[in-house]
Amino acid sequence: MLQRALKWSLPILIVIEIVLVRAGWLSFGQAVAVVVIVEGALTLVAGLQAIRAVRRFRHQRSQGQSGVEAFEDALTVMMPQRLARLVALELRLWICLGRWLLRRYRPDERDFSYRKRSIVGALVILVILTAPVEILILELLIPWAWLRWVLLALTIYGIIWIIGLYASLVVLPHRVTDDGLWIRYGLLNEAFIPFPEIAGIEHAPRKVPEGRDELRVVEGERAAYLPVGGRTDVTITLRHPAPFRTAFGQSPPVDTVHVAVDEPQRLCDAVRSRLELELSGPVARGDTHPVDG
Repeated sequence: MLQRALKWSLPILIVIEIVLVRAGWLSFGQAVAVVVIVEGALTLVAGLQAIRAVRRFRHQRSQGQSGVEAFEDALTVMMPQRLARLVALELRLWICLGRWLLRRYRPDERDFSYRKRSIVGALVILVILTAPVEILILELLIPWAWLRWVLLALTIYGIIWIIGLYASLVVLPHRVTDDGLWIRYGLLNEAFIPFPEIAGIEHAPRKVPEGRDELRVVEGERAAYLPVGGRTDVTITLRHPAPFRTAFGQSPPVDTVHVAVDEPQRLCDAVRSRLELELSGPVARGDTHPVDG
């Protein structure tokens, strides 16, 4: 509660002092003096928070978190969690865009793409082709220069976001690691499922209601749908409920995940192979304890 109050205290103080000056209860000079004193105190607090944030970032990295996740977690020391998530999302957008443009991404046998049915690629082409016309229309129809500049900045930012989203679909595929399976839809949705938490996986094509390419959680089924082109290809059953990371936090936990993938059988085979290794591992080491599952 104290940390949350510190995050909002300076803007609230400034608003209160504006009201006091307007009402004549506080002179302008007194208001400035109070703001300077309090801002100095808050700057000191902000410095201490920054030190805590750096320490948390280093700790989370040492625990195996990715750089972006650790950065987001560290930001929660200084700002509300949702705002920290949006800042980290913006950073990740530019990282994905840079990796895609500079050809820094090289897929291997552990990566499984899911973008072939996506309309985002076509949307990128459409936006690039129509953007000059939209900008020209703004120049001709909007009489106020400041408004034209604002709309131009928003248009360019929107184009960057669409291209960045497509880039994230390319450079953030599903991935089978040594410890588990990453399920993703670009930078917007992702979940890491450790192999011991996977009860089963099967190639089971499904048509998803409404057909939109976005994470859909059906709480009555305790299931998550991550379609591309309105369909999913693989169903994963979990031993325990798990949530997805989203643009604004986390989804409700689910027991079943229906996910789109361009090579569904290859993904199923890769995960089953890893599950077999997990089950045979204790036996290979001479462990006589029974294996669950």
